[in-house]
Amino acid sequence: MSTWLRIGKGITYGVIVIALTVLCISIIMATLLALTPLKELEMTKWLNGTMFGVILAGAIVGGAVSKVKGLLVGAMIGLLMIAMSFLLTAQGTLWTSSLIQSSLTFFISIVGGIAGVNLFGGKQDKREI
Repeated sequence: MSTWLRIGKGITYGVIVIALTVLCISIIMATLLALTPLKELEMTKWLNGTMFGVILAGAIVGGAVSKVKGLLVGAMIGLLMIAMSFLLTAQGTLWTSSLIQSSLTFFISIVGGIAGVNLFGGKQDKREI
């Protein structure tokens, strides 16, 4: 399989894992907010922490599926998540907190992509690359 096809497949799988995990976490958080006396402001701490964990997991899956170029796979997943975050939250201005969050997202996704390739990439045939 071509290297670019592997990279595309890894990015696709990573984004799908992130989307499904975010959907499950959203359902859990909405249920907790509806059935317990928790306030929305208390949940933001948990949501920020889980967001980075979900992006890390998605980048690890993307790197593991692609088995090549974990840095590129992680960077592309990070850029996609940052772009979707800005599009979905409709922030008109860039604040320091959003720049820090975007930088952390990008760095964590790169680390996840590299870790996915190194941990789960396995041995591959040199002729295949």
